[in-house]
Amino acid sequence: MSGQLLSLSPLTLLDASPAEQVTAAATAGFDALGIRVMPAADERIHPMLGETPMMLETLARLNDTGLTVLDVELIFLRPEHRPQDALAVLDAGHRLGARFALVLGYDADESRLADRFAWLCEEAAQRGIRPGLEFMKYSPVQSLDAAVRIVQRAGHPAGAVLVDALHLQRSGGTPAQLTAVPPELLPYGQLCDGPLEPVWPDDDVARLESRTGRLFPGDGQFPLAELVRALPAGGALSVESPVKAHANASPGARAQQALAGATRVLAAVTSTPKERTA
Repeated sequence: MSGQLLSLSPLTLLDASPAEQVTAAATAGFDALGIRVMPAADERIHPMLGETPMMLETLARLNDTGLTVLDVELIFLRPEHRPQDALAVLDAGHRLGARFALVLGYDADESRLADRFAWLCEEAAQRGIRPGLEFMKYSPVQSLDAAVRIVQRAGHPAGAVLVDALHLQRSGGTPAQLTAVPPELLPYGQLCDGPLEPVWPDDDVARLESRTGRLFPGDGQFPLAELVRALPAGGALSVESPVKAHANASPGARAQQALAGATRVLAAVTSTPKERTA
């Protein structure tokens, strides 16, 4: 291992509760994990906003295991802006000690989206959190270039871009493109694997693959070693790998496979020194 902080994304074990994910991540040997405090789509809700029993149990398991929280999910920035929802996620993130908050931009008005991202950055910074704007082919923020443009337009030092290996590949991006992005905008990334094709798939296909059809790192064709080398040194890596073929395995078993895959990728990276620093 390279000494790089490795985190387990909640999407890898979405059927497990946040407290169960803490135990699975710790048992597998992860350094940290992400916690989804605001659900997306029709997911099962594990109440994490406020001093709920699940929040308290999750905090207790974090304390017992020594794991830290890399990021919290999800903040949606939509035309019908609901600041109270975003603030509730940030407050939960602050309670959990999260370093980042994962943000999805579902607003085709780029100027308005940048303004609201700037507002979010200010609120997040007051809580010691950096918002990471994730691009996805099936959202209005479809590409790396679009995400960088919006974060730079927002102009707040807390703003960051979250690069997911799947979304980079499906939007036609390459690891080489990351070298043109200011390193301070790329404090962490997400690892998974899959086939190289298709690029620019239909939205429904891309969404289904994203939520249930990924592979563990090292089990597919993505240029993951190149991606890690292109990200700034010292950043964290989160493994986001919901694998359909392993959906019935225990959370602990899936967490172990996720860590083993990430470890293999990092082993392939260590022979080439990294030059970028965040």
